[in-house]
Parts: sequence; C-alpha cells; structure tokens
Amino acid sequence: MSHPSTSQSLHRRSSRSLPATLTALVLLAVSVAGAWIGITRITTGSWPGFLGAAREGLAPLAWNSPQVVAAAIILSALGLILLLAGILPGQRGTIRLVEPENRRAGTSEAVVTHRGLSRIAAAHIDRTDGVDRSSVSTTATRMDVEVRTPLHDAGDLADRLKASLGTKMQELGVTPQPVITVRVRTTND
Repeated sequence: MSHPSTSQSLHRRSSRSLPATLTALVLLAVSVAGAWIGITRITTGSWPGFLGAAREGLAPLAWNSPQVVAAAIILSALGLILLLAGILPGQRGTIRLVEPENRRAGTSEAVVTHRGLSRIAAAHIDRTDGVDRSSVSTTATRMDVEVRTPLHDAGDLADRLKASLGTKMQELGVTPQPVITVRVRTTND
C-alpha cells in the first residue's frame, strides 16, 4: 500500500538568516584580519606596529592567569550561544488553521502568516462603524489592535471589536486563538 505523498510542512520556523549573515560577516572580518596579521608576520619577520601595545600587555600573562581563564570562559560561552542559535529553530512565522471538515484528516494543511492574519484583522476592524483607522500586530499568542475613532465617547467600542475579532478568528479556524487586546483612541487625543 502506498502512502499519500506529503509536502513539507507549511508551519515552518524562521531561518534566522539575518543573525546568521551578520555573525558570518563579523567572523569573516576577524579571520581576514588574522590572516593579514599572520601573513605580515611571515613575510616581514615582525608583527604589525599597531599590535605593539597589545603584545606588551599580553606578554606577561601565563596560560593559567585569571585574565586568560576569564577570556576563555567568555569566548566559550559566546561559542555555545552561537552553536545553540544555529541548532535551535527560530520562532514560527505562521499560525495553523483548522482543516475543513469535508477533507480527510492529514491530507491537507492550512496556515496563515502573522502579517497576513494582522491584515485580515485590520480589514475586519476597519469595516466596523465608528472606526477611522486601525493598526494590528500579531504574534503566535497575541493580537494587539490599536483603533482610532472619531467618536468623542468610545463607550463599549473596544469590547465590541474584541468580540467581533474573536468571532472572526473562530470563523477562520485559527488554532490556538491568540489573546486579543484592543486599545481605542479618539482622533481628538
């Protein structure tokens, strides 16, 4: 019996490409500087002049001195942090949606990005009476909504919007449903 082919999960974690690129550039700069200093030492027989003060400060240190041990511990901790950052996955960039009931379980998957869910929520809020404009930011567990209204007294607008968004999240099948926080400001503020 053949198993149905499944695609790679849509509920991926971030690749952390920006921190990896910045770390690679810093390490590349350090290695190029080290190579340049080493080549200068080999070709001229002496260290570059700007290293003179550093050489004189480091010359009296022994391998078991507290400064060398502290530097080794700090560099080891930094290496461990970089190793864990490379191995452990980043945060999820999508939110899973419930599968439609008319599909077989496990045959399909639906997700929406945090940004996409924020846009859906903002469009839903903007269609509500008494709302001038809105701004929505979403994470895996929270949805923060800021609303501007021309009303002098917003009354229960925040509660109505929160309930409306809760209903919209249920209709979309967002699981788990994020905690919704609504802040209303009048345009006169």
